[in-house]
Amino acid sequence: MYRWHYTQSDDLTLPPLLLLHGWMGSSEDYLEIIDRLKVQFNCIAIDLPGHGRTEVNGGDLGYDFVNTARGIVQLLDRLSIEKCSIAGYSFGGRLALYLALEYPERFDRLMLESASPGLATEVDRQARIIQDWQIIDRLETDSFADFVRDWYRQSLFTGIANHPNFDKLIQRRITTNRADDLIKSLERAGVGMQPYLGDRLKVHTKPISLIVGGLDRKFIDINREIERSNPQIALKIVTNCSHNVHFQNPQAWLDCWRAAGN
Repeated sequence: MYRWHYTQSDDLTLPPLLLLHGWMGSSEDYLEIIDRLKVQFNCIAIDLPGHGRTEVNGGDLGYDFVNTARGIVQLLDRLSIEKCSIAGYSFGGRLALYLALEYPERFDRLMLESASPGLATEVDRQARIIQDWQIIDRLETDSFADFVRDWYRQSLFTGIANHPNFDKLIQRRITTNRADDLIKSLERAGVGMQPYLGDRLKVHTKPISLIVGGLDRKFIDINREIERSNPQIALKIVTNCSHNVHFQNPQAWLDCWRAAGN
């Protein structure tokens, strides 16, 4: 169903670490993280369905959570990786959480950056689907470059435009993605479409690390609620960052990752 495109560091004998990017991202988002972790981990960053250069050959169902997770596990099998750590950002964090809950024997360490367990009620899910269709309408009618620039004007991304590499981030979003593919991802794997994971998260028995930017009030609230749901979960709030911590402050992301491993 998938022809995966992924970036992998050189030393395959090191402990494996799977890295999952956010919506509209790609495996290239983790190049700096990989460069700093490659002496400790065999890093694998995947282009998720609808993003980058991964090809989906099984129809629109190939974009949903269940099939994407199954495809990732099959890729790990092909790479002879029986168990690995996993870190995911936003959309990739939601998927990372699903993987950890659905395949607990395959993932031994989990860090979620600016992620959520989904929406608990059908009313909330339907409301989010309506919001996502408004986004889809814009993807279908606006120029893709204008859409990308407007996306990063949301309050979630407060301060990100001040980053010296912000223009490069925008250009990467424009050149590595296609609107039609992102629409399929949003239709099948948006927050309103994913399985709600909060109840399963409450009884999860392995430690989970959460990281969120101090300027991202929405996800601070979401992640504080997650932390309260299970004593195995610990939250770190990174000051002077908004939604995309690993881009805005990769050193803080690395510090959180290393601290979580102790």
